[in-house]
Amino acid sequence: MIPSKWTSIKYSTVVGFFAQDLPETDDNSFDYISSNFGLLDNFQMRTQDLEIEGAGERDLYDSGSKKPKWIEFQEAINKLNTEAPGNVKYKVVFLARHGQGYHVQESSYGTSLWNCYWSLLDGDGKSRWDDAKLTESGVVEAQKANQAWKQQIKNGVPMPQSFYSSPLSRAAATLEITWKDITLNRKDYPKPIIKEKLRETLGIHVCDRRAPKCEIARAFPEFTFEKGFAEGLDPLWDPIHREPYDATSRRLKIALGEIFTSDDSTYLTISAHSGTIRSILEVIGHRKFSIQTGGMIPVVIKVEFSKEVEKPTTVSPSRVAPRCTVDPTPVAEL
Repeated sequence: MIPSKWTSIKYSTVVGFFAQDLPETDDNSFDYISSNFGLLDNFQMRTQDLEIEGAGERDLYDSGSKKPKWIEFQEAINKLNTEAPGNVKYKVVFLARHGQGYHVQESSYGTSLWNCYWSLLDGDGKSRWDDAKLTESGVVEAQKANQAWKQQIKNGVPMPQSFYSSPLSRAAATLEITWKDITLNRKDYPKPIIKEKLRETLGIHVCDRRAPKCEIARAFPEFTFEKGFAEGLDPLWDPIHREPYDATSRRLKIALGEIFTSDDSTYLTISAHSGTIRSILEVIGHRKFSIQTGGMIPVVIKVEFSKEVEKPTTVSPSRVAPRCTVDPTPVAEL
């Protein structure tokens, strides 16, 4: 997917636009809705990202204007892309986590029993969590995201030009609810693209096994699929082995490369999962930042195409489900 002129892609985060970039921001208490998605009042960005000749690392670009902040933000991003060399692009990606799903049962059964027994099942007789659907609370979280976007659109936020989703139901449903009466009902906006590699950590947990393509298409008729999306049963899910974290990050790095080499959009949104977002943040060099269900984090990414040959990497061994240290069946009979 990398243009033949280049052999690899380097990613880095352009810090200074959003509160979520800053080390002092507490991700456990931060509310992206009440804080204008985290947009800072004054952008403080290293001018080296602007490719200004003679700019030192300590020199800062300060917005210092009285324009609406989102308009100012767009001007700064335009400046970055206009003044960037031919092998560099700047992308703004809104990383959205799905609303609460029916697979959030760990608190009911305890972490140990969930990991060794319940997560391997389709459900418990009271609810199902294979390709987990949104709970009522999850629907409400997605509706709050919808209202948050409507408010920020009034404030001048740049609209996403492309929409991507994990194929898992809870992620696609969150995108659908968030955007249904903003862009999904308009023909002048592209359909969301379901992309296989944007999934949650693969393997063992049944909640992370996706439905067949035909079922996804019936459930989300306003979406489209990436080229080559597999028909039939889930080709990636493994009932025995769990994908290690570094393999997830490598998968998401490949996914970003596929997106950024085929899509010229500057503003994109991805609806996915906590593990997906964690790995993307790691790939782009962003600080760790936990996202609550229904939450979102915007990131500014410097995408640099390089002629350097990427060094081969190895990944950790796959994990298997732990053995239960207590009999889970008494709990199952309650």
